[in-house]
Amino acid sequence: MKPVTVVVTGVGAPVGVGIIKSLRASNMPLKIIGVDSEPLAQGLFRVDQAHLIPSARQNPDAYFEALVKISQSEGADILFSGWEGELPILAERKAEFEERTGTILPFAVDPTLKALDKWLTTKVLNAFGVPVPDTVLPIDLEELEDFRRNHAYPYIIKPRRSSGGKGLVVVHTDEELAFFSNYIPDPVVQELLLPDNQEYTVGLFIQTDGKPGGALALKRSLSGGLSYRMESDQNTEACDIAIQAAKAMGLIGAANVQMRLTSTGFKVFEINPRFSSATCVRANFGLNEPELTIRHFVLGEEISPPEIKGGICLRFWEEMYFPLLVKSTAEQGKYQCRGQIFSQF
Repeated sequence: MKPVTVVVTGVGAPVGVGIIKSLRASNMPLKIIGVDSEPLAQGLFRVDQAHLIPSARQNPDAYFEALVKISQSEGADILFSGWEGELPILAERKAEFEERTGTILPFAVDPTLKALDKWLTTKVLNAFGVPVPDTVLPIDLEELEDFRRNHAYPYIIKPRRSSGGKGLVVVHTDEELAFFSNYIPDPVVQELLLPDNQEYTVGLFIQTDGKPGGALALKRSLSGGLSYRMESDQNTEACDIAIQAAKAMGLIGAANVQMRLTSTGFKVFEINPRFSSATCVRANFGLNEPELTIRHFVLGEEISPPEIKGGICLRFWEEMYFPLLVKSTAEQGKYQCRGQIFSQF
């Protein structure tokens, strides 16, 4: 079988690295192309071919053109996004990208853009009967007043478009609510879901015909916006609700649904229309979302949900060491040095 060429973006961040780990865990013949705008992004030293690209934040057009050029020159079959910030760029120009490169972007445009907006997500899910936390826009004073009558403090306030808990604040008073409603850009206000030790992240794969290709629930503990302790407890109820939520949004491909188990049942508070930092963890427990994506979108296979294993994952920091000269060579886009990982415990 000819190797499938995969471009992975954002390989200096946990999501991109997790995608690479999952691809390495697959038995499929693959060529992994890593791209990032940071010369010392760690994933650039762990792929088959590395490329430096312009910053999407500073110059989105140059970023897009660089991805087109790399995908063309490498003959890429599919591109996996490892950074949520680029998804609006790729979604808005998906047809152009695929036409110019022949490289598949494995997502649906409108559902992806809706899922990136936490306010629209709750509106859609609520309309389809998926349980969600009560959510309002603070600029809608009438709805905010109704919300305050129905819910006691504390509340959650966070940006409509963010990931990894960025900008999320717990407010306890009217004064804090007023301040952060103005301080946080384009925020939403949500009821605080309790208890906070019953949080689940569910990774899943939806085929292009809407059929689920598998789901895996991880009960998790968070630190700095990332899961550091995860338990694959084979919670079928969480998986069923996550699939219901993804299908309500119209998502295809890999997605990540976050929810909490409250006294009244599970409530979905966020959907990420992408791979997550726990992608590699789920691959270990039986759901390798990057591999399923390749099999379905590139090879045209129909996916049967895989067997899921139970278990616990404890995540910790890992270091990679290089000689000093690597900095200058990396800035030139050269990544021959593989680095050493200290593993003597």
